[in-house]
Amino acid sequence: MTPSDAGDAGGDAGGNAEPTVEALYDAISPPVEEAMLSLIRELALATPAPAHDPFYGLDRIGGPSLRLLDRLTRHGDFRKYVVVLDAGAGFGGAARWLALRYGCRVVALDASPRSVAAGARLSRRARLTTRVRGVAASFEAVPARDGVFTQVWSVEALHHALDRRRALAELFRVLRPGCPLALQEVVRRSPAVPPLGAPWRHGTIDEYLDALDAAGFHHVVHEDVTAERPETSSVVLSARARLERLLASRLPAADPWHRAAATLRRVDAIVAGSAYRVVHFFARRPSI
Repeated sequence: MTPSDAGDAGGDAGGNAEPTVEALYDAISPPVEEAMLSLIRELALATPAPAHDPFYGLDRIGGPSLRLLDRLTRHGDFRKYVVVLDAGAGFGGAARWLALRYGCRVVALDASPRSVAAGARLSRRARLTTRVRGVAASFEAVPARDGVFTQVWSVEALHHALDRRRALAELFRVLRPGCPLALQEVVRRSPAVPPLGAPWRHGTIDEYLDALDAAGFHHVVHEDVTAERPETSSVVLSARARLERLLASRLPAADPWHRAAATLRRVDAIVAGSAYRVVHFFARRPSI
């Protein structure tokens, strides 16, 4: 799959309009949700779900491993009564994991209304509607008042933002003074490494650091966690492989899901080849 192939997903019939992440994930969410629920019902009869992961990792599109999610929380304050913004939540898998593991309340924000709706149905199924609430909106325009969240985090999603600096400035705005931000991102090793094409806009480490600084964040640190990205749970790996086979058999070759899945596989391959890295960024909004 080439960068131009990725750019076709969700564009107009002539391929001239830049695709949006909303269009892409709105297109793929219904068949993915249907296949996921079918598989979850089947799995539940035979295999216990992993702790704090009631849907076998299938609701974490892109597949961040639970050990990396756990590591990402170390610099934060995740506990009961804390209100977290999960920016770019997709189906809300990481948001539900936070709620189950730490008891916090999470606003699962995503640009795709259909992904948000699917996430809400999954949260009802997991009996988490009082702790996880979906909101359909972009990074650049979060529908929340200033300083309302006690923690902001985002897991391999910010690369979809049209304007990274504007997105981080908006996350700064809604974060309470003195409180932390935690990001997990796939980044290009250097500017010489070409991006995949819209709506995948992976930046470099320096680009993220510059954007965090421009937004006003302090105490910015980052760490390369590439070696820990691969999922190690055999239950989750098996479930994801079965879901991919199920969707591949159900959907026509022209369906946008095939392009999205191919791009995610390509990202995995590029990360394995060291051109892309997985990095955690931690920062705080100043107290004053």
